[in-house]
Amino acid sequence: MIFGWFSKQHGQEIPGSLYACVVSQAREPAFYERYGFADTVTGRFDCLALHLFLLSRRLVRADTQPARSLNQEVFDRFIDDIDRALRELGVGDTSVPKRKKKLVRGFYGMVADFSAPMDGNDRTALLRAVANRFECGEPAAELLADYVLSAARHLDWIDGERLLSGTIDWPQAGLATGAAA
Repeated sequence: MIFGWFSKQHGQEIPGSLYACVVSQAREPAFYERYGFADTVTGRFDCLALHLFLLSRRLVRADTQPARSLNQEVFDRFIDDIDRALRELGVGDTSVPKRKKKLVRGFYGMVADFSAPMDGNDRTALLRAVANRFECGEPAAELLADYVLSAARHLDWIDGERLLSGTIDWPQAGLATGAAA
């Protein structure tokens, strides 16, 4: 069974399945109605990038070669999706690489801003990082910080084999836990 993870067929299905789970969660209306994400191209990208970060963080924490490889493959799907979306938005061929690079830098900026507060389970620092990164007001930032911590805990509890099989679920978007819930 484990060797099936490296076959070409699974190599296509599992990263695609995980990326589809990320996209599906990022499309939940609660993020735009309650958590302060603008229902715009930028807001949707930010929500997608946040969920990709959460999944990536979980895969990195698994600290296995299959998880690291899967993390890279899912990230590659994200990059391909950015490219496709920019082209669909009418960005010219010569401008796509520059805009894609800017979006990817934004993703890595989020990783840098959120990693230490999350690793230290520091809700206050995460709240500041969320408010700054997504430019949302205090009530939405509190809900979002609580959601991020809750989602990270939830993903940490997913069995490694289940995760590597391409199956994840997310906590319900409208139900943040913590002080602000």
